[in-house]
Amino acid sequence: MDEAPLRAVVIGSGVGGAAAALLLAHAGIPTLLVEKERRLGGSSAAYERDGFRVDTVTHMLGCGEQGPLGDVLRRVGQGDAITFQQSDEPAALCFTGARAGAARARRVVLQADLLRLAGTALDLARGLDLTPLEAAGAARLFAHAAAMRDVDLAACDDVTAEAYVARFIPRAAAAARLGGLLGLPLLLPGAEASAGEALFSLRRLARAGRQRYPEGGASRIPEVFCRLARELGAAVWTGATVRRVLVRDRRVQGVELEDGTALPARIVVSAAGLLRTVSGLVGEPHFPDAYVARVRAIAPQPRLVEVKIGLRKRLVPAGALAGLAGGAGAPAFPFYCLAPTRFDPSLAPPGHELLCACAVPGGSGGASRGGPGATVDELLRALSAAVPGVLSQAIFVDGSSADGEAGAPGGELASGTAQTPGQVGRARPAVYTPVRGLYLAGRAAGGRGAGMDLAASSAMECVDRILLDLGRDLGAPAPPALIDIAGDLLGRAAGSTASWLTRR
Repeated sequence: MDEAPLRAVVIGSGVGGAAAALLLAHAGIPTLLVEKERRLGGSSAAYERDGFRVDTVTHMLGCGEQGPLGDVLRRVGQGDAITFQQSDEPAALCFTGARAGAARARRVVLQADLLRLAGTALDLARGLDLTPLEAAGAARLFAHAAAMRDVDLAACDDVTAEAYVARFIPRAAAAARLGGLLGLPLLLPGAEASAGEALFSLRRLARAGRQRYPEGGASRIPEVFCRLARELGAAVWTGATVRRVLVRDRRVQGVELEDGTALPARIVVSAAGLLRTVSGLVGEPHFPDAYVARVRAIAPQPRLVEVKIGLRKRLVPAGALAGLAGGAGAPAFPFYCLAPTRFDPSLAPPGHELLCACAVPGGSGGASRGGPGATVDELLRALSAAVPGVLSQAIFVDGSSADGEAGAPGGELASGTAQTPGQVGRARPAVYTPVRGLYLAGRAAGGRGAGMDLAASSAMECVDRILLDLGRDLGAPAPPALIDIAGDLLGRAAGSTASWLTRR
């Protein structure tokens, strides 16, 4: 094959791939996005059932236009292309297993204000059955987290959420339960989640105030990104599978599709996952042995235990619920439930409600690493305690899990890189690779944060690196907004004050 033209091929149309394609097209690089499915979106796609528009994966609430998703749109001059709705009800924590045999959940309303996070600690302490001394430790923890600078967060990257909590609450069972809650944004047990990354995600959400969800559902984001990319001249192909990435002398030459079509390109951005890209699409012989060994050692984001429930009426008094479930002597496990219809009622028939819930795989609120995780039935029991009447009002229940339990169309996050110690911050896989012209985007490499925000952050980092490698001038970074500066100073001041008041 002769020298490939300056063209970019993006593999995968999830948030990371779609954002990368949009940013590349905006930079004036001829771009083709290739998606193997007939519909766009990857893990952010949706399916229709009984008048409901259901996300294939349970998504964490994000920062909307104030976070990386909005940053992508602003970079291309389309800041208002996606509407992010806010729920009138704040998020809440539910505890169904702190005391054995609890039939109904105790609820703690989360303050949508960074300055009031420390005040939430008292209600949280009650929900976790902490002693007065442990409650003071929880207050100190939240105050400390609110006052952290970026360098302080980075110092916690290689500490698990559970170990971080243990600095303030030594009792193992209590540290495990609170650590499990801190790990929820990363969809990992507290004994595995990076404390630095978890605190970064929670701080970003707190500073954004009320949480946001895209009007039209999660699938709206990659759909709009792809539409805008097309308007800038990019091509978007669905139902086309990339068989392999063509490489010669450790330099990308293009891609080959399943039908044998060869597409020359000097740039390939893969959102298909790190291991699948290296071992499957490219082939390990094209990489240095040390790089291959690192890729093989990376722990992937585990698949989720999930349920999607269509309800005849609205039952959830919050935009999202998170908490610990268990009871009857069983170890607690973290769970999360999003009510998309609290943000956009059009996602369900009038008066109905949609719930998308997941349980952290391997999470057991104190069980050993890799211990047994939740099942679909356990997740349903937790939801029944948190939302009384949820099953009696259900029109449908779609369930799926890593154990292969039956369910409707569903996505999974196994192509992502788990945000554990040794795999975040400076240790996170880079968006560039030893193969010249091959880059990574999405939840597998680069970026910080959680969920769709992480994927968008990764895409921006990826395209910035591509442009630098092409010799483009990225210009001076935009100065931080005054509201961000004020929020940081006020948050640190409030956190320092609360830390002083709750010190031993």
